[in-house]
Amino acid sequence: MDLSATDIYNLKQPSSCGLRVYLLGKGEEPAPPSEMDQALLEMGKAHEQSHLETLGDYVRPSGVKLEERAADTRRLVEARAPVIYQPVLMADAPGELEGHRIVGIPDLLLLVNGEYRIRDVKLARHVGDGNHPEIVAQVGTYGWLYQESFGRPAAALEVALGDGSVTELPDDGGAEALQQLAEVEHYKSLSNEPYEPVGWSKCNGCGFRERCWDPAMVRNDVATLPGVDQGMARVLRDNGIESAIQLQEEYDADSLAALRRPWGKTTQLVGSARATTVLAHAEARLSDNVVPLATPSFTESSNYVVFDIEGMPAYTEGDELAYIWGIQVFGSEPGQFTPAVAGFDIDGDRQGWFDFLDNCQAVFDEHGDIPFLHWGSYEKTKVKQYLDRYGDKDGIGARVLTNLTDLLTTTQRAIAVPDPTYSLKVLEQRAGYKRTMADYGGDWAITQYLRAKDSTDLEFRRQVMDDIVKYNREDLEATWAVFQWLRNLVS
Repeated sequence: MDLSATDIYNLKQPSSCGLRVYLLGKGEEPAPPSEMDQALLEMGKAHEQSHLETLGDYVRPSGVKLEERAADTRRLVEARAPVIYQPVLMADAPGELEGHRIVGIPDLLLLVNGEYRIRDVKLARHVGDGNHPEIVAQVGTYGWLYQESFGRPAAALEVALGDGSVTELPDDGGAEALQQLAEVEHYKSLSNEPYEPVGWSKCNGCGFRERCWDPAMVRNDVATLPGVDQGMARVLRDNGIESAIQLQEEYDADSLAALRRPWGKTTQLVGSARATTVLAHAEARLSDNVVPLATPSFTESSNYVVFDIEGMPAYTEGDELAYIWGIQVFGSEPGQFTPAVAGFDIDGDRQGWFDFLDNCQAVFDEHGDIPFLHWGSYEKTKVKQYLDRYGDKDGIGARVLTNLTDLLTTTQRAIAVPDPTYSLKVLEQRAGYKRTMADYGGDWAITQYLRAKDSTDLEFRRQVMDDIVKYNREDLEATWAVFQWLRNLVS
């Protein structure tokens, strides 16, 4: 059996999952890449090509088979080729992995001061110190393979990051990589499908989501209940509890609170608060009704600002760009939707921020210290980030921070829902809100923005941005609908 650095990525991304490794090892095909995945793949290739162009002339090992390319890699290393692109390294596995072969294809071998550095090119902005352990293990695999192939360690293990910088990783002699490859080998060698708890966030982005998640929802798998983490799901299954109905029949709040679940390198009690919440979610799921948990506390106001940001994550923009800052007043004196849209020019990001502050000042001028409702922590994080990046204007940004209310947190504390998530896109349906757009969502918006950014067609850019602005407006309307729904539930 061949084991590879790619196997480590499959084990850990988009989330840690042994079942995915097992299924791929058995030849089961995942779903095709999403539009977002394809966009990121193209960005990764462009980033790699851009970095390669900074290195001057390079050679690529020739051959059709891996063995041929590995042999040519050895020849190029012995000939001291300055830049080797996509070298092939392979060696027999040691210890408990004996009998297998390990293969790795780093992006680059770079000759510096007579010794080779291994360098991989990634979109990630932060690697090491707990960030992207799968990349650390992948590059560690290449380091071990180089040592085995040439009898000496590489001069350095490096990653060229998405922001253009290069970071050096510590060389642990392949210890972490071999440990993860042993885990890969375990799953690949299984005769029967292993148990792997599903999870809303865990399964998002996985090519086997429909295969695993959809049946789990049909059978009301206990792992689909909010509040049931991966360790808790495994312990419950070991105790014969696989569904919400079994959980409800076998546990009450006291016995579930006393259950110990894995927590880091030790265990931890589920505890009374989590036990109560989980059982309420089981009741909600089985009855398809919302179950009250606590009376929510709202800042009373005749009007509220609803606030939502569309932005780019760190792996697509070095500065984690926020490109739409949408606000609208709802209540007894509703106002106009006023989005601040960052331009594509060099000053667009800064201008978008200060346009947002101006829009907020206009609201404060009319309504005073009005509450700002948002869904999740993203908006608060971005306001703080932009205050650090560009500064405030007459204290407007600081005033916004003071008036923020996270409606997601309020909702989670107030009710247990039949759904597997508190996603706005899910709860808005319970609130009766209907969108007019056929395509929407965070990944959709990111993909569309990337398309607009990469285009030189100004009319196309305008059309795309108009669509994303419309999506942002409907996010505001959906948030307001959920807010009203929640207040009516508990009034």
